[in-house]
Amino acid sequence: MPNPFFYGGRVNPEQFVGRRAELQRIFAGLEVAHTGQMQSFSVVGPRRIGKSSLLFYVANRYARYLTQPANYRLAYVDLQDASCKTLDGLLRKILHELQLTPRRSKTFTLADFQNQILEFKRAGNFPVVCLDEFEDLAHNTDEFKHDLYDSWRHLMSENAITFITASKSPLIDLAQTLGYTSPFFNVFTHLPLGELTDDEARELIARGANCDRPFSPTEQSDALLLAGKHPYKLQLAGSLLYQAKADNRAVDWAELRREFVTQLQKVGLVAPVQKTAGARISFALRWLAASPELIGRAILESILRLKKDDVSKSTAWIVGACALVAALLALSGIIHITLDDFLKLIERVQGK
Repeated sequence: MPNPFFYGGRVNPEQFVGRRAELQRIFAGLEVAHTGQMQSFSVVGPRRIGKSSLLFYVANRYARYLTQPANYRLAYVDLQDASCKTLDGLLRKILHELQLTPRRSKTFTLADFQNQILEFKRAGNFPVVCLDEFEDLAHNTDEFKHDLYDSWRHLMSENAITFITASKSPLIDLAQTLGYTSPFFNVFTHLPLGELTDDEARELIARGANCDRPFSPTEQSDALLLAGKHPYKLQLAGSLLYQAKADNRAVDWAELRREFVTQLQKVGLVAPVQKTAGARISFALRWLAASPELIGRAILESILRLKKDDVSKSTAWIVGACALVAALLALSGIIHITLDDFLKLIERVQGK
C-alpha cells in the first residue's frame, strides 16, 4: 500500500476513519423517513476538522447504514463549485447529483425544482442533499434570495427533501448576520464536529502499520503525541512519517516536527511564532506574578500549618519568591540549603 495518509482536502470514503457517533446520529435521523419526520442536520466545526469528508462519506456510503437504502437517493454538492453560483446552476446541480434529469426549459426555476422533487417523493423516494461549504451559498445574497430558503422549507415540511449542511458557523448565526428570516434556518439538528475520539485517532494512525513502509508501535505513539486527535494533523503527521521512512532510513524526528509545524502554519492551524510571542510573554509574566503567592501559601498553610486568614498576600508572595530563588540557587549549585534551614528562613521572614 502506498502512502495511506492524505491531508490536502476531503478524504475518499475508502480512507475515511471514525466519526461513529456522528454517523449514528445522522443515519438514525434519516432512518425514520417513512414516519414523515426525517431530520435535517447542520454539521458545524472549524476549518480542516473534516466536515467535507464526513458529508462526502455519508453521500457515498449510506447503503451500509440504512435498512432500506433503495428508497433513498443521496447527493453531495460542493457549493464552491462554479456551477453552483447561480440559482439555475445550483438547482440543476442538485438534481443531477440526485440522478434526476431537469425538465427542459430555458431557465430552470424554483417552481420547476419544487415540482420535480415533489413528484420524486410521490414515487416513494427520499432525497437527501448534502450541501458542503454552506457559507458560500448564504453569503451570495444577490443571487440567492429569501424565496429559495422558503421553497426548501416547504419541501422539508412536506417530507419531500432533507438537507445535511456543513459550515463553520451555526446556520442560525448565519441567518441573523445576513438578515435572513426564513424558518428554513431554524429546523436543523445542530451537530458539532470536533476532534476524533482516542480510539478513532489510534485507528487512523494505525493505517501506517499496513503500508509498504510500516510504522512500528513506537512510531505510531510518537505520531499521536505530535498530532493529538485532530484529523488533519493526524493525516499530516502520518504522511510526513511515511515520507521520512523512505529507503529504510532512520526517522529524523526533529526535522519531521519542524516540517509538521511549517505545514500547519501554511493552512492557519498554527500561528507563526512572531504572532504569538506577545501572548507567550504576557502569559509568562502573569505566571511569574501569580506563582510566588501560590507557592508561599502552600508552604505557610501546608507545612507551617498557618490558617488561611493569617497569611496576607504580601507575606505569601515574599515566601514564595524566596522559595523560587532558593530552589534556583540550589539547583545551580550556588548555595546548599536544607529543609530545616529553609523553614528557619521562613520563620525569620514572618518575624518569629
